[in-house]
Amino acid sequence: MIEESGSNKADHDPRWRVAYLVLSHQQPEQVEALAARILSLSPDGDVVVHHDAAADREPWDGDPPARLHRVDPLEVAWGDWSIVEASLRLLTYAAERLDSQWFVLLSGADRPIVDLAPWEANMQASHLDGIVAARPISTRAAVGHRPTGDDLNFARYTYRWRPLGSTSSEIVNRFLATTTKVSRYLQPLFAIERAGRRGRWFVGLPRRQAFPLGWTLYTGPQWLAVSRKAADVILRTDATVFDWFRPTWIPDQAFFHTILYNNPGLTLRNERLTFVVPQHYAALRPDWMVLRSDDLDDIMGSGAAFARKFDPTIDADISRLVDAAVDDRHTARPQPAPYAVPGADGLV
Repeated sequence: MIEESGSNKADHDPRWRVAYLVLSHQQPEQVEALAARILSLSPDGDVVVHHDAAADREPWDGDPPARLHRVDPLEVAWGDWSIVEASLRLLTYAAERLDSQWFVLLSGADRPIVDLAPWEANMQASHLDGIVAARPISTRAAVGHRPTGDDLNFARYTYRWRPLGSTSSEIVNRFLATTTKVSRYLQPLFAIERAGRRGRWFVGLPRRQAFPLGWTLYTGPQWLAVSRKAADVILRTDATVFDWFRPTWIPDQAFFHTILYNNPGLTLRNERLTFVVPQHYAALRPDWMVLRSDDLDDIMGSGAAFARKFDPTIDADISRLVDAAVDDRHTARPQPAPYAVPGADGLV
């Protein structure tokens, strides 16, 4: 467990508001419904959306109503720097153009699983600078030894990665798949990974230079929440850190965490912002990360503020069950009028 460090003595600010930053790439109706739900639970909040430029249609057809914002999109490829770049666009927009004191990074497949108004009040009272689940990366695999997860992360974030290209040849893909398994035992020399969503293979080679600033690398889920103070730290980080992470593999699961945990002036809570089902479900059901109605008790008992992945094409009921459970828990608090967004009256 990473201990909290530092202290934020900021005074109570009656203008304290939250910006919910949404990364999405498909199902614009679901993004619209997510935004409507967030704003119905957060009377003073804003939602900022980055929807992949390669998508067929943007939420709200690119013209969002009040308290909803969009940033100029770029094409995002899973596993590379473009995910971080899109996240930075969201954070920069909210920090520079909105009067927000807290920034929450979500996916378009998320859903709030707590009443956001009291959650926001708790965040303000806590004087936290972030909810950031992370652990340090300090191990290096040895030749001939079965690598651990941390060994794999060491290669992902210290090596320089390049694409090997895509291929439709079954023989070549089998060869590369075998080479990938062998590379796990030869990581001090090289590493190979496949981006299944992109149909491409990537090779990582060690770099001669050490990580800049003498920092320790950290890794964790990309979904996190930060204060304005922490956002300023991220956006003003030395350019050498940005340059280091650009050619790494899956940098969104290390870039922000490394910056934040190497700044001792920040008070960080090391816990998950977003609930996801345990990975052992991968062997039990197809589309294992997608939430089902049977997961309701686990979702609501998780202690997280959000959950993912919701997919109405697989289970159309779970979002309604979660919303009802959230509303039932907080009937004592007067509920704000539903935030109406045209075409976003629910998941479809």
